[in-house]
Amino acid sequence: MKWESSNKNRQGKGRPAFPAFAYALLFTILLFSFPVRYLAATDAASARSLKSWLLFGQRSFTISYIHSVELTEVREVYRIEQDDIYLSETVFFSYGAGLPSTTPYSFEMTEEGFRIYDIDEKVDPLIYRTGAVRADHRLIIGARDIPFLDFSQPAEAVMFQSRKSPFIIFLIKEFFYE
Repeated sequence: MKWESSNKNRQGKGRPAFPAFAYALLFTILLFSFPVRYLAATDAASARSLKSWLLFGQRSFTISYIHSVELTEVREVYRIEQDDIYLSETVFFSYGAGLPSTTPYSFEMTEEGFRIYDIDEKVDPLIYRTGAVRADHRLIIGARDIPFLDFSQPAEAVMFQSRKSPFIIFLIKEFFYE
């Protein structure tokens, strides 16, 4: 009899906290080991990491810049499939030196300018050289608009790659090795 009553008194003291703690720990481990896709920018010459951006389900990004001759905006839209980057479309706003005059791809004139689409060309490696004065290179991922000069130096060759790693590894690289 005594055994039952003392056992009854011990129930509820300390035991419910352990399962909650175990579930929280398991959830944290799973969260940090969950693989995430991100876009990495590195210096093309040295392979030094410049910056990385989580894609949060985004499968495309845009690089926008001012054309050096025509001085109008050019937007190049890229699609990510696994570790590969494909050029999907290009939009430019004027016609002239250094801009396409013919194309084997779909083409239309829109309010935004001349649009070449259905390109679907794998780009490996994808490298841009950061404009020093007027090119105003920008990386656009969803609603985020990031000037190249925020993560690279003028005239630096920036290579973009699609990568995947556990979330914890991404965090460690991003916050402790920059």
